Amino acid sequence: MENTMIEEQEMPVVEKNAYPSIKQGWGIIGILVLVVIAYSFPIGLISLVYEDIGKGPFLLLNYAIPFVVLILITRKWWKSKEENESRLNLKAFPLAIIPVVVIMCLAIISLNVEISSWVPLPDLLKEMFESMLEPSIWGFLTVVVAAPIIEEILMRGIVLNGLLKNYHPWKAILWSAFFFGLMHLNPWQLVTAFIAGVAIGYLYWKTKSLILCILIHAINNGLAYFVSLQFSEVENYAEIFDLNAWERTGIFILALVILYSCYLYFERYFSQKPASEL
Repeated sequence: MENTMIEEQEMPVVEKNAYPSIKQGWGIIGILVLVVIAYSFPIGLISLVYEDIGKGPFLLLNYAIPFVVLILITRKWWKSKEENESRLNLKAFPLAIIPVVVIMCLAIISLNVEISSWVPLPDLLKEMFESMLEPSIWGFLTVVVAAPIIEEILMRGIVLNGLLKNYHPWKAILWSAFFFGLMHLNPWQLVTAFIAGVAIGYLYWKTKSLILCILIHAINNGLAYFVSLQFSEVENYAEIFDLNAWERTGIFILALVILYSCYLYFERYFSQKPASEL
């Protein structure tokens, strides 16, 4: 008995040292701010000569370049840790969950639309979003293609993947969702991005499929993009259906119930599946 106690006391404590930690997650947000600021200087100079710096191919480049630079920086640190995998998790996911995933996306959009209406966007941000949602191939590529791929590689493929190795799964999911909200660099998207980040992060934890995360993000952005094009003059989506406050409240509560029901479905589905099938 004594020998066992001595052996337990002498066993070294293994520190979880995957990248990133929560502290390093804050560092990633800081680096993003610095990269965006650094990128703004040459873009500002170009805008003096070329006025349409926020349209066409520049729309895609202005979004993608800072995030690609950030991914290259964080990926280098991520690969330097033995605890991290050498490759991104691009495994397949169970197709049976797709219908519920779509329902989940609709519920998230309903929540986000209502939450976004509580505090109107300032004119500067409104103009920025309108330029990103322009009816062109560049607007589509930026919002529906590039954003889901780039943001999911960074936030789920790198950030959440590392946090899951260092912390309890729900702690990792919540922190990664918070960083996902901060990554948008404006308080108006913090809460809505956090909600989406929790849902996507949960499914990444369960499936380890970055492809599924990209698909969910693309569905979410795609629905928002096409609705915005169809109803470009509408300030609040509730105006489309002429909803009053009670009806909007009912839809908000219903969306919460649906989202929780999706969570219960996923819990039951994944608990019945062997790890080898996930």
